[in-house]
Amino acid sequence: MNIKDLVNEIKNRLIIEEVIGSYIHLKKVGRNYVALCPFHHEKTPSFTVSPEKNFFHCFGCGKSGDVITFVAEIEKISFIEAVKKLAVKAGIDPSPYFSGETPKEKSLISSIQSINTEAMKFFKYCLLKSKYSKDAIRYLKSRGINSEIAKVFKFGFAPPGGSMLYKYLKSRYFTDESIFESRLVTKTSKGPIDLFRNRIIIPIMDQYGIIVGFAGRKIDDSDNSPKYINTPETPLFKKRNILFGFYQAKESIIETKRVYIVEGYFDVISLYSRGIKNVVAPMGTALTLEQMRLLSNKVNEIYLFFDNDSAGIKATERTLQLILSNNLASSAMRIKIIHTPFKDPDEFIKNSQEVSEETLQKYSYDMIDFFLKVRHGEVKSGDSSTIMRFILSMFDIISLVSNVYEKEEMLRKLSEGVGVSIEVMRGEFEKYQSKKFVSRDVFISNFGKLVSGELELLIAYFVSKNHSLFDTLLSELNPDDFKDELVRYYLSFLEEYLFKEEVSEGDLNELYILESEIESRATELSRNVGTSISNEEFDTLLALYKVKRISERKKEIQKIIENVMKSNPDQELIDELLEEKQALAIEEKKIKEGRGINYLSIGGD
Repeated sequence: MNIKDLVNEIKNRLIIEEVIGSYIHLKKVGRNYVALCPFHHEKTPSFTVSPEKNFFHCFGCGKSGDVITFVAEIEKISFIEAVKKLAVKAGIDPSPYFSGETPKEKSLISSIQSINTEAMKFFKYCLLKSKYSKDAIRYLKSRGINSEIAKVFKFGFAPPGGSMLYKYLKSRYFTDESIFESRLVTKTSKGPIDLFRNRIIIPIMDQYGIIVGFAGRKIDDSDNSPKYINTPETPLFKKRNILFGFYQAKESIIETKRVYIVEGYFDVISLYSRGIKNVVAPMGTALTLEQMRLLSNKVNEIYLFFDNDSAGIKATERTLQLILSNNLASSAMRIKIIHTPFKDPDEFIKNSQEVSEETLQKYSYDMIDFFLKVRHGEVKSGDSSTIMRFILSMFDIISLVSNVYEKEEMLRKLSEGVGVSIEVMRGEFEKYQSKKFVSRDVFISNFGKLVSGELELLIAYFVSKNHSLFDTLLSELNPDDFKDELVRYYLSFLEEYLFKEEVSEGDLNELYILESEIESRATELSRNVGTSISNEEFDTLLALYKVKRISERKKEIQKIIENVMKSNPDQELIDELLEEKQALAIEEKKIKEGRGINYLSIGGD
C-alpha cells in the first residue's frame, strides 16, 4: 500500500461526520450536517458536511475538503501529520509509510522499532521474573508506584550486567548494525556494552503509542553516574517531537481541555498515580514548538508546574514566551503557573494528603502574580535598576499577549506589585513597545542580506509549514509574481488546492512532493530561523521581498539608462525609465515606512 492507497483507506474506514463532530457541534439537516464554521466567525451556520460525498464545505468562507484536510486545517498541522493522526484513529500503523525517504532508511527505522519492542519485553521480564526483580520492585514501591501504574507506563528494569540486552537481541536474530543503530548498545573496543545497566526503565512513546526510545533512572544513589539517561536520538526518536506521557494523557486532555506541563518523568507518573491524568513533560529539554503543537488545539487551559528553583523559573518564562510568541494560545486560552511550598511536583505529591486538580488550582497563579511572588526580592529590593530589569522582563511577556483586556489587567497588576501608578506603567510599556519595534533590525538585516530568489524560497518554506500564512501572502502578492519556477508552481498549486471543492489523492501526493522539495531547497536558509514564523514577522518578510524586488528593478533600469546613453541616446525612452524608477522609489519608501524598516538600508542603491 502506498501513500495514495493509505489516504483512500483512511477515508473509507472513517466516518467523516463522526470525526468532524468530535471537534464541532453538528446538526443533521436532511442528508447533510450543518454547523457554525470553525474557520471564520459567523452567526448563521454555513458549514456543511456531506456523508454521501465524503467532504465538507463552508459557503461563508469557501473552505472545503475531506476528513484529512479538515483535521489538518483545524489542528494547524501539515497534511502528512493529519494522515498519520487519522491512520491511527482508523486502526492503521502509519509509520511504515512515512519513516525515512529511502527503502534503506525505512528498513532501518522498522528494525529500530522492532528492537525497541523486543527490548521492552526483555526489560519487563527483568523487572518481574528475574533474580534482579526484588531490588527494582522495592525501588518502585518507595516511589509510590503500584502494579497498575507500572503497567500503564510499561516499567521495566535493565540488569547490572554489561551486555545482557545485546545477547538477548542477538538471540532474536537482529544484526549488529541495527542493534548499534538503535543506540541501546554501544560498540566499544572491549565489545558491545548495554546503554542501560542497573536502572529502572521507562519507555518513551510517541503520540501513537509506538515505543521510540527509553529513559533509565539509576536505583543506586551512591552511583556517580547521571540520575537519568535517555536513548540518544535515532531516526525513530526525535526528542523535540515527543511529550512524555502524552500517549497516556491524550484522552484526558481532550476530555478536560486542560493540561498540566511538568519537568520530569516521575512528576508525570506521580500526578497520574493520584488521578491527574492530563499531565505531560518535555524530554529533559526546554519545551519545543513541536511539543506545544501537540497540545495547542486540544486545550483551553495550560498549567505550568515546574521546579521551584531558578532553573524552573527560567523554564517557566521561556515556555510562556514560546506559547505566546508563536500564536499557540488563543485569546480565550487561560495560562496559569502552579507554585507550591515544595521543590517539585513529585515532592508535593509525597507531602500532600489530598491531591486533585482542585488542590493544584488552589496553588495556581496568573502570569504576573507568579513572577511577583517568586521574584519578590527583586521587586522589593529598593534598587531602581533591579526593579526596572524586572519590569522589562515582564513587558517581554505582556507584549506577546493578544487579548487587550488581559494585557491591561497584567499592566495593572504589575503597577500595583512594584508600587507605581497605572498611568506611569502604561507610559513605560508604550516606550518599551516602540523600542521593541525598532529591535527587529536583527531579523530584518539578516533577511535583508538575501537576494530575492532566496527570499522567495523562504516565503514558500514558511507557507508550507503553516498554510494559514497563505492568506496573508495572497493579500500582498500573487503566485505569478514570483520568479523562481518551483516557488511559483508550488504557490499556484496551493492556491488551487486550498480552494478546491474536492481534493483527489493525486492532489494530496503532489502537494506532499512539492512541499518536500521546498523544504529540501530551503534547508540551509532556514537553519537559523526554525520552522515557524509569527504573522508579524511573515508580513515583514513579504515587505523585505517587495523592497528587494524594487531595488533589483531600479538597478536594472539604471543599467539600461547607462547603456542607452552610451549607444543611442533616446530621450523619450530615458524619460520613461526615469519616471518608472521614481515611481518605484516612492513605492519602496511607502513599504519601508509602513513596516517600520525605513531606518535600515535594505534594498538601497
